[in-house]
Amino acid sequence: MEEALLKDLTEGFAPTGNEVELHQVIKNALNGYVDEIKVHEGSNSLIAFKKGESKTSLMLEAHLDEVFMVVQDITKEGFLRVVSNSIDSKVLPGSIVLVHGKEKIKGVIGIKPYHLINKEEEHKPYNFDNLYIDCGLPRDELEKVISVGDYVTFIPNFTKVNDYYSSKSLDNRLCVYTIIEVLKALKHIKHQPNIYGLFSSQEEFTALGAITSTFSIFPNAAIALDVTLGVQSEVPPDIGFPLGKGPVIFVGVTATKFLSNKLIETAEEYGIPYQKEGGIYSGTDTDEIELVKSGVPATLVSIPVRYMHTPIEMFDPFDLDKTVQLLKLFIENYSS
Repeated sequence: MEEALLKDLTEGFAPTGNEVELHQVIKNALNGYVDEIKVHEGSNSLIAFKKGESKTSLMLEAHLDEVFMVVQDITKEGFLRVVSNSIDSKVLPGSIVLVHGKEKIKGVIGIKPYHLINKEEEHKPYNFDNLYIDCGLPRDELEKVISVGDYVTFIPNFTKVNDYYSSKSLDNRLCVYTIIEVLKALKHIKHQPNIYGLFSSQEEFTALGAITSTFSIFPNAAIALDVTLGVQSEVPPDIGFPLGKGPVIFVGVTATKFLSNKLIETAEEYGIPYQKEGGIYSGTDTDEIELVKSGVPATLVSIPVRYMHTPIEMFDPFDLDKTVQLLKLFIENYSS
């Protein structure tokens, strides 16, 4: 794993609908490795292209956006009220956040001192109605740089935790990293299909980037990449997937069977450990990609992550490396 690149990707900010800050990180990483890289103007997705030896095209897709909050109000005391549809408010007390106004400023999410909590309140979870961001500024100073509607994200916090790594926005920067590393490897590998790397916008709410950019590319086949639930406290093995056991290949109803089977065959041929996920809908951009125009054959490969949509998402670098290896070999041996 190239730790520096993943750190740069996770420490960039790309809340849904404002993903452009990550574009330059990706462009820098792919400089000299692809034939073209451009912004899809309709969605602000980023599309990289690596020419193959045939007319067949294969698209790898991963979303850029991360979970976030939005400033809803500035109180007379100078605190920010926020709201989110992608973050559980119970994880927020004690968090350090970054408010994206005219300037980026830090804030903390504090709670009522324990000394003042009565018995009725003691076991009640906090929600967005009673959580506030304190930026350490009076209202008149705060309003010079912050407005209602500004984004709020978790602060950068990439860190090694023994054999694992933890950070904000591993969902879905792990898969952005995967596509970058696969495209870099293809510079030294003969491959039949033309490869598109789609770094899409707005997955967390509308799948806008995946839909409109796939419409523009219209590949012969696609593999979407995302994270999936890792086994942890409250996520048992019958719901999630253990870390350190390799990538997860979706074999559900909405996955195109020949693509899923080919990924499994590749993993078994080269001794790459993998896991299988069954289901109806994948709950990812895969489901939307398949419906574009007359239909795009698509499947999903996922990386297990613990504590999803929190500031301490966690993964095993073994799973990341094996996902890169699987896709590289899949493309090297791919023919339509």
